[in-house]
Amino acid sequence: MSKPKLHNAMWPGLVGKGDEEGQEPPISLERMLELTAAAEVNGTKFDGIDYFLFLPHTDPAASDDDLKGIADMIQSKGFDVGSLVAPIWPGTVGDSAMGDSEQQAKFLEAVKMACRIAGVFNDHGVRKHGVIRIDSAEFGVEKWGEDAPGNTAKIVETFKEAAKIAADSGERLAAEGEICWAGMHSWKD
Repeated sequence: MSKPKLHNAMWPGLVGKGDEEGQEPPISLERMLELTAAAEVNGTKFDGIDYFLFLPHTDPAASDDDLKGIADMIQSKGFDVGSLVAPIWPGTVGDSAMGDSEQQAKFLEAVKMACRIAGVFNDHGVRKHGVIRIDSAEFGVEKWGEDAPGNTAKIVETFKEAAKIAADSGERLAAEGEICWAGMHSWKD
């Protein structure tokens, strides 16, 4: 029986990292790939990576040639790319899926950018499968809870528009994190 493909996530090298006092510095993509290539448990190694499309690993507005260079680097380690995490969070490219029209437009722009990068990786050959991962990009449940039905409807509206963008690019979306972000955080509500 064949084993499922095992991918290592690259976002732990970025999330929660920074250059402010008390923060750990980001871990470069090169170092994350080295660590992933070196990891082995009972003869099992990683087959690929899942990739967060943001700085310092990737500029979401990078040129196709720059993205192909990143794809070459990933492939040189024997890896492929599976899922991509769209830069939908405030402070990246996007903003809250339940925000005002300007915030929703930023969210959708981030999905467009992720689809473009997916296309470059697909054409390169480093990515043959996978989804683009999104969540509501809203911190916690407090704001959502102020109007749970209305805010949930906004999230649904934004996700539907994002799904159209993805489908037009030949991509699929996977909503993740809704257990820990706005919309479905509290099992009590």
